[in-house]
Amino acid sequence: MPDTSAPPAVPPAEESESSLSLDVITGILLRRWYWILLFALIGGGAAYYLTGRQNYIFEKTASVIMRESSKESTSDRIKVDLGMDSGAANLANESFILRSSTVMRSTVEDLALNISYWKQQDLRQIDLYRDSPITVTFDGIAENRFCNVDITLQEGNTLVLTYHDINGNPVQEKGTFHSPIHLPFATVTVYPTSNMTETVPGTTITVRRTPVNAAADQLLANFTVMRPDAKESSILQMTLTSTNPVKAADTLNKLIAVYNDHSTAERRTTAVKTKDFIREQRAQVGADLKQVDQKMDDIKIKNDIIADTEASISADFNAAQTLDNSIFELQTQMKLADGLKESLNALGQKAGLISLDTGIADSGVSRQIEAYNTAYLEYQKVAGSAGGQNPIVITLTKKMDATRSAAARSLDNLRNNQKLQLQELTKKRENIGKRLTATSGKARELTPLDREHRVKEELYLTLLSKELENDLTLALTESSARVLEAAHGSDSPIAPNTRKSVLTAAAGGAIVCILGFLGLALLNNKVKNKKDLNAITSLPVVAELPAMTKKEQRQVARMFTDEHSVISEYFQILCHNADSMLPVTRNQGHVILLTSTMQGEGKTFISANLALAFANIGKRVLVIDGDLRKASLSKQLDGKGRKGLSTILLRKVEDPFSVIRTLPEHAGVDILYAGPHVPNPVTLLSLPELGTLIQMFKERYDAVIIDSPPYGILADTAILAGHADISLYVVRSNRIDKRHISTVQQLADSGQLPNLGFIINAVDFKAGSYSYYGYGYHYGNTSKNAHS
Repeated sequence: MPDTSAPPAVPPAEESESSLSLDVITGILLRRWYWILLFALIGGGAAYYLTGRQNYIFEKTASVIMRESSKESTSDRIKVDLGMDSGAANLANESFILRSSTVMRSTVEDLALNISYWKQQDLRQIDLYRDSPITVTFDGIAENRFCNVDITLQEGNTLVLTYHDINGNPVQEKGTFHSPIHLPFATVTVYPTSNMTETVPGTTITVRRTPVNAAADQLLANFTVMRPDAKESSILQMTLTSTNPVKAADTLNKLIAVYNDHSTAERRTTAVKTKDFIREQRAQVGADLKQVDQKMDDIKIKNDIIADTEASISADFNAAQTLDNSIFELQTQMKLADGLKESLNALGQKAGLISLDTGIADSGVSRQIEAYNTAYLEYQKVAGSAGGQNPIVITLTKKMDATRSAAARSLDNLRNNQKLQLQELTKKRENIGKRLTATSGKARELTPLDREHRVKEELYLTLLSKELENDLTLALTESSARVLEAAHGSDSPIAPNTRKSVLTAAAGGAIVCILGFLGLALLNNKVKNKKDLNAITSLPVVAELPAMTKKEQRQVARMFTDEHSVISEYFQILCHNADSMLPVTRNQGHVILLTSTMQGEGKTFISANLALAFANIGKRVLVIDGDLRKASLSKQLDGKGRKGLSTILLRKVEDPFSVIRTLPEHAGVDILYAGPHVPNPVTLLSLPELGTLIQMFKERYDAVIIDSPPYGILADTAILAGHADISLYVVRSNRIDKRHISTVQQLADSGQLPNLGFIINAVDFKAGSYSYYGYGYHYGNTSKNAHS
């Protein structure tokens, strides 16, 4: 049996308890599981359909080792020893070049990646790539035009081409293989491939033609370049995702080859320009050397100088020869410096490379020129794929200007030092020359020519040596990127992940459904059960009555429940708790008033069954229909229009007890009907006879239950409440706003509704933590079935 102890008065909670406690949430989930399951199935089904329409995505990865200056190969060291550029790559710049649109466009053009072939398979389209049974060429089409055509293969050599006109309407053209098909925007020619023999007639192939730039941009959006490990590593790892695994691998491998071709071509171009420059200089020096030889021969013939004249020159001449060698070397350096200064001045207007093979012995000048050439080569690489406003381009331009200016200043300093040395050596040579004048008068005219001859000859040999070194540069040109791992990866798609998508969508659908129900519960500000009232008022809850099913409602006869039913057990609890609230009196009964906020809350039904519950425990009970306007209780018990309360108050009967009727089906329960309709119920209830009448009833009955109108709508209930010992306020679950309870609290505090307690009707015990009541409800049903 359920607990029948009287409910204690519960103080109002300091803070309103959340209506979404764990037990409430659990109850909602258990009651609405089928909706949650339905939403999960809908979400999973939608995800399955959408992922079934998505294209497969495959991923391939390739790795290359870049040649950096910090990790030179043997050939690089040989070139550096010879004064040549090693061609080492800067990883930051090279990774940018690998991602440049220029390299990707060349890859797209070489592999014809702007034309793709697709076949419908189930819900999705499959990228055929090499497995396509046909190839298609588009002639006379605008470079930037997108184009989609469907080609349906027929028996024999025929086919049907379908495209859409400017209005979006499909247009069909019949044709054959190898024969041009003229469309408004292009001439299309279809060729069969080796896969044609395996293709079933009627198969439709969708051909998508994309502009080269757009195709390159699409590939770049799915292309990444990164260092896989430490920053000191010279390895670059490239990853590409595509709709076909073979296409992804081919694209990566081709991209590396195109990059190497571009970088090698750039370095070869530099070496060729250097070779041309050296040849021009060598030709000029060779011509000057011939002129000097001719002049020397003319002087020898004129002055009759023999070849061994120097054998007779004294020790002074040996000293003079040593000075001449020093002057010759110094003048050679000065001419080379002048030539290099002219080259630097020319670069002030137009950028270009400077030959490192200048022959100048000053290491500072060589380092400045080498730094300038390095900056220029980096500028050439980056400027090809980036605009003039690119930060890298601007930085390299400033670096070239700075290194060129530094080289010019170094040359000026070197030239001034050489000039001072030359003046000093020349002065010494003049002193010795005076002594040699007497002995070498005949060879005097030959000396400057001989010196000039040696300078020209040395310069010619230097240029010849540099030309050979430059040829070695051309022969040793290597690729910037060495393939460490060719394109590789799984041939299984990385997307879409159907299982993950379906599970995620199913979970999402279930969560949305759960959040929806929880949101509705959170927004529901109605009184639902005892817990809600205890949180907002100190007034006691006398009882909670369960909501009856339609079957139980049909089993209720004339407002009264079966004494063996579950609902009757709850009325026994209500009877016990209400009886415990009544004050102790002698030789008279008590008056119990039932009211509510509005109609339809079950007040009349509860009044009748509460009376029956009191009668079942041996009490004499009188039920009064105090609603003189609606007379709901009288209507339900076939007493409409019969003599009743209004008849007594109008003094139309001498004995009030003569109009009281005993219910034949329920001995011990008497009823006083509302009586005939009166136009002024408030006036009638305000008569002093009402109090006298109720006092008479209290002396004869143990319990007088008054079914009154809803409180607040009419003044009738306020008048009747003045004669009541306790007031039972009926609240139907999920009907009354919680904010209205504060008004009821004020009525109780002011004494307008004396000794007030709440009855919560139609409580859904399955919606929350009603394990005890739920067990009793199930047990009661079993008992009833057994009794039947």
